[in-house]
Amino acid sequence: MPPWQNCWHGSINLNNGRCRLRPVIFSWHRATRVSDPPNARQEKIMQDNLPTPEALSNEIEQYQVYSRIEMVSIFRSIAEKHSFVTVYFNQGEEFFVTTLLAVNPDFEEMVFDQGADAEMHKKMLASQRLLLVGFVEQIKVQFTVPRAEPTLHEGRPAFRVRMPDSILRLQRRNFYRVPLPQIRPLTCQIPRPDKPGQVVEVRIADLSVGGVAMMILPSDLRLESGMILQNCKIDIPDFGTVTTALEIRHLRADDEDSKNQRAGCQFVGIPGPMMSVLQRYINQVDRERRQLT
Repeated sequence: MPPWQNCWHGSINLNNGRCRLRPVIFSWHRATRVSDPPNARQEKIMQDNLPTPEALSNEIEQYQVYSRIEMVSIFRSIAEKHSFVTVYFNQGEEFFVTTLLAVNPDFEEMVFDQGADAEMHKKMLASQRLLLVGFVEQIKVQFTVPRAEPTLHEGRPAFRVRMPDSILRLQRRNFYRVPLPQIRPLTCQIPRPDKPGQVVEVRIADLSVGGVAMMILPSDLRLESGMILQNCKIDIPDFGTVTTALEIRHLRADDEDSKNQRAGCQFVGIPGPMMSVLQRYINQVDRERRQLT
């Protein structure tokens, strides 16, 4: 079956090469639900994993990527993995699924497969604004472009668009975290709640914009699930220092060293600028990791 005839999970196959998502009502700037979800956390996880457009907000702005080098790397990864991309047009009322065929940064363009529905393709070409949503390594990517132009790719019908000025690269804790390189480990300084004025320094095993996993000796710091540690500091060389509260979400013995505890922690009330520092650092670590593979 050609890729453009595949429907995403949660979609209805209309048997005409098109798909319709449910139960989401689309508007150009945001996607709203028919009814309030019974479980907001579960609903957000579903939203993150569906190719539905993300609403613009202050929370979402922190995930915007403006680096041209990083954007080219993301687009090339989408093309190499043959990931599906959903193209929305006509004020978000119509859409189809395609694949990214080529990325040409020298010409500021990307080339996509035309798809099977010629009429839908014709409507898309007449649209003055497109919104595209895809995934790469379970990370949601979203961006807008002014319009598309018809072209050929290796003799097959295709369309091209200009590279955007920025993209949304959504990495939420519920499905993405980046392991940190051991040659340049990050540490977290935690004020001891039982001994004011004393600080314990622990190694960070992995990091996301939502939280961290830390390796802690129980003899250094006794922790319990639900405990909140105030004024913890993570010093990130070349990026800055992040100061935030940490909530202990779970504890378990370390797989490599049973003497250590692995503590999964969530950031509590982290300021937006500090979250941006984390996002930039995570992007760099992830980019370096992908260059080595």
